[in-house]
Amino acid sequence: MSRSAATTERRVPLSGLAATGILWASVGTVAGKLASLGAQLVLGWVLSTEDFALYAIAISWSTIVLALRNAGTQRILIQKGSGYDAYATICLKIALLFNGIGFVILALAAPLLAHLYESASLKTIIWTIALSLPLNTAGLLFQAKLSCDLNFGKLARINIWSALLRHGSTAAFALSGFGALSFVLPLIVIACFETMAGWHAVGGWPPNHRLTWQAMSGVLKDSRWVMLTSFAGILVMNGDYLAIGLLQNKESLGLYFFGFQLSFSLAALFTNGVEAVMMPAFSRLDHDKDRQKSAFFRSVRMLTLGTTLACFALVLVADPLVHGLWSGKWDSAIPVVQLLALSMPIKLVMPLCRTLMEGRGEWRLVAGLLLADGVGTIIAGATGAWSGGLIVIAGVVSAYNLVSGLLFCAFVTNRIGGRLGDVLLPMVFTFAIGGFSLVGTEALMILTHVRNFTIWQAFGLVIMYSGIYLGLTQVFLKGSVREIVEVLRRQITGFGVPGRATS
Repeated sequence: MSRSAATTERRVPLSGLAATGILWASVGTVAGKLASLGAQLVLGWVLSTEDFALYAIAISWSTIVLALRNAGTQRILIQKGSGYDAYATICLKIALLFNGIGFVILALAAPLLAHLYESASLKTIIWTIALSLPLNTAGLLFQAKLSCDLNFGKLARINIWSALLRHGSTAAFALSGFGALSFVLPLIVIACFETMAGWHAVGGWPPNHRLTWQAMSGVLKDSRWVMLTSFAGILVMNGDYLAIGLLQNKESLGLYFFGFQLSFSLAALFTNGVEAVMMPAFSRLDHDKDRQKSAFFRSVRMLTLGTTLACFALVLVADPLVHGLWSGKWDSAIPVVQLLALSMPIKLVMPLCRTLMEGRGEWRLVAGLLLADGVGTIIAGATGAWSGGLIVIAGVVSAYNLVSGLLFCAFVTNRIGGRLGDVLLPMVFTFAIGGFSLVGTEALMILTHVRNFTIWQAFGLVIMYSGIYLGLTQVFLKGSVREIVEVLRRQITGFGVPGRATS
């Protein structure tokens, strides 16, 4: 680029570019989750509860090995930012080494787990997960490059096509009679796609650097904590499956897994955008702690406002939605969806806290916090499974999510020198408004004698609930609403226009 071109290139404030990135990530996530819901609709009709249970077992026991994936180098590269070229090929070689080790461990463990759960197909499922590890190495490296450059448009397009390909092939495999393998065979498909698409988007390989012990130990010094963080994060997501699988039968595990996946599909609309965009944004602001802190508090207010609206709406429509889409097959999972969705608005602030601390390079602290949360998730799942059935399990896990989410956010706020009221008050107050709006809508249903309503009537109730919620937030949380409206207005007008970030 010429000097004149460089000086005339439009420079975009980092906060604005991050907001645009979240919009891009949200567009991609919405497309992906719509495809996910379509695939789950097919899977819910075609597969059995045992198929869902086998996949949950395979994922929960693969957690230790999946923590080795890429040796945490993808997040290290994003945190390094402008130092990508110096570290990229070194990280690629380290990632290939660790992914190869993970492949061997899973391949050897598969027959033992298949014998433990008396399922021959479980062995093939785990072998497929193992094969996906080395195949996806380069693709994740290219995505780290796009994140470092804040090139969220290209990253979103890759993620959109990857999600469509994954969920489309999942449905196709299920319809073709592959059973529980339908969950994992798409991992091979998207690994190949993301590698080719990432190479095309980045434009080639980074400069080659020889892997020396000094270089390797330098990267592993930080990445060991990232790997522990990855392991802990997987425990948070799958630890309850592990406990339920050991203490309950496959029927209960399959129903719980189905309900969790449905509730988390909505939650991921928010978390994916946060993790993809805010870590590089927080990293760019690491030199200015006050701006970084202000951006974090503003993000908490905006995230909580959106997640509470969406998650409580799911509580309202879960019954007619699940019953109507699957004609009663998964009705036993409805309480699981509702109870887990109730705690999601608080739980979903944790990824934002995590990305803030990673942007500050505090890998060890993040690993410790998430490991404690992962152990807590296992204990909550085990407590619920030991005490009762599905409703008890979901209730205990949901209550734990509420408490752990608040404690996690309080600790991080104190760590960065903020006041607890700056985070906890907006979270709790928004949650209370959502709960009041939900109770108000339920009361109107009782007064109008509305029961056994259809899916279309349920959407009408969501509109009613949303009106109550938005009206109350406009009165009591006017500042937060104004922030969201301003960000949307400013970013949609320039959506997708390239620019250079300023810090």
